[in-house]
Amino acid sequence: MAITSEQVMSLRSQTGAGIMDCKGALNEAGGDIAKAVEILRKKGLAGLAKRAGREMKEGVVVAKSSGSAYSLLEINCETDFVAKNPDVTGFADQLAQEMLTDGALANPAESDKAKERLQALAMKTGENMAIRRGVVYSAGAGSAVNYYVHSDNRKGAIVEIGFDGDLAKARPELEALAKELSMQAVAMNPRYLRREDVPADIVAKEREIYRAKMEADEADAKARMEAAGKPYKAKPAEAVEKMLEGRVGKYFQESCLIEQATIRDSKKTVAQLVKELGAKLGGSVAVKRFHCYIVGVE
Repeated sequence: MAITSEQVMSLRSQTGAGIMDCKGALNEAGGDIAKAVEILRKKGLAGLAKRAGREMKEGVVVAKSSGSAYSLLEINCETDFVAKNPDVTGFADQLAQEMLTDGALANPAESDKAKERLQALAMKTGENMAIRRGVVYSAGAGSAVNYYVHSDNRKGAIVEIGFDGDLAKARPELEALAKELSMQAVAMNPRYLRREDVPADIVAKEREIYRAKMEADEADAKARMEAAGKPYKAKPAEAVEKMLEGRVGKYFQESCLIEQATIRDSKKTVAQLVKELGAKLGGSVAVKRFHCYIVGVE
């Protein structure tokens, strides 16, 4: 008899087993879900549903490269013990390597096959596990890519640098910059590349928060002066707006990679570092994009 997708999803929701395992069990049971559950239990594949609600705050971040292709991957689990399990790190390494050549794994978090494989590993480790995210970069004709993964394997980043000059000659220094900025991202965790990338509603919310804080501070200062029997002079509206823009600017400096102070010289921004390299190489250098994965952090 033909097995429907509804039957498969019903069995999967009851057992937490993989799609292919559910299909196989239903076929073996002639479409009887109760028998299929029993079959899966006998195979040890019906335990994941019990763990589905448990949080995954641990994990591993890995990166790989081959030729012009580079991958970055994050896998989550429940405990640090499992994150360090050789089977888990080995799976992460293998998947990150496969991402370099298999277009279907460009975002492994959306690959049913990759998730099926991880699910089998989750059954073995006894923990809830998930492919949280992954990305593949390809160094084009006018760009260089590099990455950095911290020694704890819990955080990593990848950066692409564009250049309009002699790329072959400049590649070593461009790749060095990409790695440096990957380290910058891991250390400072920027959310955006440049201020133009920050959504307008986020900027508006930050401005609203800062304005409320300034108004509260102003009210407190006024109350203290009045309590002391002293006159209070409110700040001019122009001064308040200037202070507000200054605080919004500080948000950009903290949240945007290009505007951050470099981790090696707090007096120099990433934008200045990039510009200096461009002047040295005799061309325009630009940070095209980056991704930063930190276990437990959005």
